Amino acid sequence: MSQDKQQILREHKVIPDVLPEGTQLSYDLKVKFPDTTLDAPGKELGREETQPEPELFLSPPPKEERSDYVLILTDPDLMANNDQNFGQVRHWLSTNVSVKDDGGLVVQSSTPNDISPYIGPAPLPNYVSPRPHRYVFILARPASGGLDQVSVSAEDLQKLQEPYAAAFKGAQKEDVQDLKDRWGFNAQKFLEMKGLKVEAATFMLVGGTLKSAAANVMMSGQAMVDKALGK
Repeated sequence: MSQDKQQILREHKVIPDVLPEGTQLSYDLKVKFPDTTLDAPGKELGREETQPEPELFLSPPPKEERSDYVLILTDPDLMANNDQNFGQVRHWLSTNVSVKDDGGLVVQSSTPNDISPYIGPAPLPNYVSPRPHRYVFILARPASGGLDQVSVSAEDLQKLQEPYAAAFKGAQKEDVQDLKDRWGFNAQKFLEMKGLKVEAATFMLVGGTLKSAAANVMMSGQAMVDKALGK
């Protein structure tokens, strides 16, 4: 990634709010939705355009094929910029991701290892919270350089939630993954926990709409119901 693009990450405080100080990125990361493309960090995209699960592309092509990447999409701005009460909201977490040369190195999962399947942005509407949220895509792999596959347990994710008073813990069951499972995330702590090195990252800005407000309320309500049911 060029120095200009890394500077954008610093100007928007993606470094250090989400990525650690000293992060040096080896690749550019492009995110392609059906109707729009995130081709530069900090681009503002429409909420509706970002609802489908996107394809990701690395540039330049890595010199070797790997299948040990971890893909993260996180929102650090749930109720405030760099929210310290609820933590980050994990919109996507997938392990054992491979890079396939398919018209430009598409990042895709080689096996079904979506810890948290993709969910699109659902920020509060701009008239309630007049600020777009930062949605940060991260592609990392083991810093050791080995080919070990990364595993993530429910206990790992619950441990990350502990510092956030407002984010009551979810059970982190594969078939639930509602808001209470996804908030209380911390990308830096997760990278440290799993010994991962960031190789590519970018972010989009997405503002709220009436639809996103409704989705936010629905996710919050479902989280309360699931908690009451012990899920």
